[in-house]
Amino acid sequence: MNQCPNCGHTVSGDNESCPNCGQSLSRDKKRKNKTKQQSSQSQNNNATNLKLRRIVPLGIVFFILILIVVLFFLLKNFNSPDAQAKILVNAVDNNDTQKVATLLSTKDNKVDPDEAKEYIKYIKNEVGMKSFISNIRETVDKLNKNNSSVASYIQTRSGQDVLRISKNGTRYLFFDNMSFTAPTKQPIIKPKEETKYEFKTGGKRKTVIADAHKNTPLGDFIPGTYHMPAKKITKNGTFNGYLNFDFRESSSETVEASEDFDQTYLKIKLKGASKLSDSSEKVKINDREMSYSNSKEYGPYPKTKDITISATGKAKGRKFSSETKTISADDLKNNTTVTLNFESDKINSYVEKKEKEENSLKNKLTEFFSGYSMAINSAFNMNNFDFISSYFKKNSSIYKQMKNNFANHTTVSMLSPQVLSASRSGDKIKTTIQQIDNSGNFVNKDYELEIDSDNSNMQLTKGDE
Repeated sequence: MNQCPNCGHTVSGDNESCPNCGQSLSRDKKRKNKTKQQSSQSQNNNATNLKLRRIVPLGIVFFILILIVVLFFLLKNFNSPDAQAKILVNAVDNNDTQKVATLLSTKDNKVDPDEAKEYIKYIKNEVGMKSFISNIRETVDKLNKNNSSVASYIQTRSGQDVLRISKNGTRYLFFDNMSFTAPTKQPIIKPKEETKYEFKTGGKRKTVIADAHKNTPLGDFIPGTYHMPAKKITKNGTFNGYLNFDFRESSSETVEASEDFDQTYLKIKLKGASKLSDSSEKVKINDREMSYSNSKEYGPYPKTKDITISATGKAKGRKFSSETKTISADDLKNNTTVTLNFESDKINSYVEKKEKEENSLKNKLTEFFSGYSMAINSAFNMNNFDFISSYFKKNSSIYKQMKNNFANHTTVSMLSPQVLSASRSGDKIKTTIQQIDNSGNFVNKDYELEIDSDNSNMQLTKGDE
């Protein structure tokens, strides 16, 4: 039963209008039905939501578990020891120099792609790709199963180490981190003169200054056979070329490096110089003068520029010069021989003239020192300085010295004087005398004298008394 909303009369549920006032009841009926439907739907929705709230968390958990499993296998695929080894193997096999350089670089030794290129060729030639792959797999598998942290090495057929493999902590808690490093050697250079080398290593330009005839390391390099572009700078010029060193040629931590530059060494011969004193001979190459030796190789010098060469030497105190030769760059070889000519007739004539003068001078000195030796012995025997005073230039150093010897009764003697050498420059004479000392031994003493303009009189000015 329902009540009319207009008059409050009780009305049967089947009536569509109020029998008392005629008010339509169909709208209220619909409203009630709708309310019932909404209530029912709401109950259904609540039930569905309840089910969803129970299922969704389980789904999320399941999804996360699947994601973790997928992520694990992805990490295993890219981070397991085998996967790590495969990355290096593939990089070597595919000549990926950049990748190899990255994998082999360490904090202390940066590897650049050029070095990696030489390393790859060295591996393929000296180990073999099949052996390299097999050895790496066996080594990684052994290390992965072994708790030991001792490193293992991959070697060439001749037994040289080319790759160090070791454990280095873990990746993502589950996987052993494998460390792949290449052992290094130091190339050693030993130039003939001080040299500055410039080359590229580790991706950077490097400068090494090497002293003459001294072993100098060029740095640390991974295994390879190197023909490395380089520049060298010396006092003789700048050279472009290569530094060569081969790991196969050394079983130690160093390897000998050699030069391959566009250069020449000079072998110089002097013609017509037999009368020149060896100690006085000098050679001038371009603008640099140095002592001469017929056994010496001069250089190196750039083969790209002309070279100008001359020589000088002294004979009997006079300086003589050779011809000057310019060797064209086109004529320069790795080893170039150059002959320089002196005017031998001119030198021989001068030497002959000086020898006559020297012989004459030696005769005068022989006569002088013979008289001096007798006078000095008599003077000390009689204790009379006047016997020898005329042999000295007054107030000279030897004059004062001998006079002091007489005052102190210090005996000085001269026995059997022989003139060994003599030279004159103006009024000055230098000579070396050989005599017998008080013990009977031959001794050499140097003296200086002055001679007057007419060559008639000489006096001592300095001497070893």
